[in-house]
Amino acid sequence: MASYETEHATDAPRQEQTQPRRPDMSSFLSHLSEISQPDSRHRPDAVPVPADVSALYRSLAEAFQVMQRDNDNADSDLLSNLIDSLMGSAEHPPREVKGVDEEYIAALERVNIKKVKKDADCPICGNPFTEDPHPLLVRLPCHPTHIFDLECVRPWLLLNGTCPLDRADLAQRERDRKQKLLDDIKKNAAPEDDEEEWDGLYG
Repeated sequence: MASYETEHATDAPRQEQTQPRRPDMSSFLSHLSEISQPDSRHRPDAVPVPADVSALYRSLAEAFQVMQRDNDNADSDLLSNLIDSLMGSAEHPPREVKGVDEEYIAALERVNIKKVKKDADCPICGNPFTEDPHPLLVRLPCHPTHIFDLECVRPWLLLNGTCPLDRADLAQRERDRKQKLLDDIKKNAAPEDDEEEWDGLYG
């Protein structure tokens, strides 16, 4: 009679993972959501408490440190620079988080795995794109070669809003783009409003 272990394949040797796991970012993302959503605060017009903002930067720095420690492929120079930047921001936190929003992340250009070089890897985690069983790659608008695993770049963008490679301020570009759209809408709507008032006065 076969043992329980044999029948249920619990004695079979465990297959090694081909890719190091990324740190769990759920608590970081939950904390970020609490701080960056005005309607989740007691006073919607209040800015976040500096200690909370500092904790966010420290949390992401610690996640990147885990990634750096556990992954031999990681670009230690880039990760070290990102970690140093995050720790600097943790020491002197900004008044509020000025990253991009989830809408911006969702609109990033998706890159088909078949269209990247076979030896291409994520600049943050260092894992080859082709080894990921479920790759979700995005291209940042600052440069055609700035392609990342979405899981790696998303927390950075939500917190900082800059490209990890060249530090192009994507969040500021997006704020400027939205402001221009609002200005154009106001500009185009103003003459119609004036005409309605004119018609109302002399109608």
